[in-house]
Amino acid sequence: MFTPVSSLRLLRGLSVLLSLIALPAAAATSLACGSYKEVDGSAHFVIESPQHAVRTYDGQPPIHYLIRQQAQVLHVADLSNGFSDDYTISTDGKRIGATLADYVLDVPARCKAAPQPAAGSCRADIDHCITAASSASPQQLTQWCREDLPFACERLISAYQRQAQAQQQAATPDPDLEEPEVCKETSPTFDEDACRTAAREVLGIAFAKSLLGSLSGAAVPLADAPLGELLQLCRAHPDASFCDKVAEAHWDAARYAQAADALQLACKAGGDDHLCQRAHGLAAMSAADLAPVAASTLPCGDYTAATGLMSELSFGDQGIVAMGFGSELRARLENDVVHIRHDKGGDFVLKPLRNGSLLGIDQWNRYAVYQRTGGAATCSAPTVYVELPLPQDCPIGQDAQACCDSGKLAGCNAMGHRKALAGDWQAAAPYYLKLCQAGVRAGCENLRSVYENTGDEDLPGKLLSVCNRDGKGTHVACDVYATSNWALLGMSMQLRRATEDVDDEDATETAPAPASTRKSFRK
Repeated sequence: MFTPVSSLRLLRGLSVLLSLIALPAAAATSLACGSYKEVDGSAHFVIESPQHAVRTYDGQPPIHYLIRQQAQVLHVADLSNGFSDDYTISTDGKRIGATLADYVLDVPARCKAAPQPAAGSCRADIDHCITAASSASPQQLTQWCREDLPFACERLISAYQRQAQAQQQAATPDPDLEEPEVCKETSPTFDEDACRTAAREVLGIAFAKSLLGSLSGAAVPLADAPLGELLQLCRAHPDASFCDKVAEAHWDAARYAQAADALQLACKAGGDDHLCQRAHGLAAMSAADLAPVAASTLPCGDYTAATGLMSELSFGDQGIVAMGFGSELRARLENDVVHIRHDKGGDFVLKPLRNGSLLGIDQWNRYAVYQRTGGAATCSAPTVYVELPLPQDCPIGQDAQACCDSGKLAGCNAMGHRKALAGDWQAAAPYYLKLCQAGVRAGCENLRSVYENTGDEDLPGKLLSVCNRDGKGTHVACDVYATSNWALLGMSMQLRRATEDVDDEDATETAPAPASTRKSFRK
């Protein structure tokens, strides 16, 4: 039963409760503009406006973000790399919790004005745009790149490169990687089970070519039209990473002056020290300076470069190039360009310039300018070695062992790759030896790989025996033997084995054995 007093108290309580309910919810604190320093590092996350931020770190290009605050969550879209994430904001708006780091407000600043993105633009729906970029057409990516979105610009380069690769593969297919006859449903030899086996063989060959260095890894040059468009976009919307890739695309297409221009733009846009060092090395060179000339003879003497994999090259007699640390490689002229075959199955490639310097154009030495510093004035001509191209005499789907037994070298090559991929390098050696004896360079070089992985001391002698067999010294085995640093390869193998032994000991110590078999190694 309610009394007047209790009724009055109830009414007062309801009044207080209703007043609390009527109060608006506390608004989330807006994120303060300014520089936020990484708590456990030296990076800075700079909030320029409620819509834009940039992450800076010494020695790295800046990363730009489109941001959006929702209560205590900061949604960030990485415009440089093309992905989104959610960070947390402290209640006072002065601390940001990112995925891999925390940032605290270090230097407050006035927020800059930020124009609203145009309706229908990529920026207006950035998350959808980022998701769609991987399948967008070059025309769409070009439009998004013009919105100052570096990730779209880089996707555009990738799209043009895929088109160029597809066109090249259609024009010059690799016979080793073509669809096997037994997999073609219209073929009279079609067999589903045999197709599975043949498909595994094709994949194995592709992987083996990559592993053993038979694939050059050279990029497919882009045509003039996409190259010109990319350079214009780099000039209009400079970004360190994008312009660096534009420079690489022009270098691969032998447009060296344009590559140098793009590299300068990449450096000015915040490129790292390594990129800028490359750019500075080309800055003083005009388009005429960077125009290569045809090589009629191999270089002779010593050359040095500020960038590139090798800082020094010493060209001597018979095409021998001293690389330092006792390593010697062999140079040759091919299509008026200097090629230096290295020990992974590919070439360092240098083009002579008008001033006598050498321009590095392979992926290891791109942008490097080797200037002559002295050394020998005259060098003897290189030896011409007799080589046999690997014949395609054992189609995919045939028994590789049977092919090899019948003298078909492609079958021996396939069997050697199978053994090597399985980790049985010793069993691969006889197959590679057959190829080497026949004059196939890849077989001799793969014997060197067997030595590097097994330390079999008989292998250098076997190569030398093949070299001496005809008494002329022109067998390709002579070249591989002479330009292999056997001591260094042996040391590399021993170091790898020592590392593996330590790893095995650590695994034995950390993984307890069953009680019935556990032993103590303490003495």
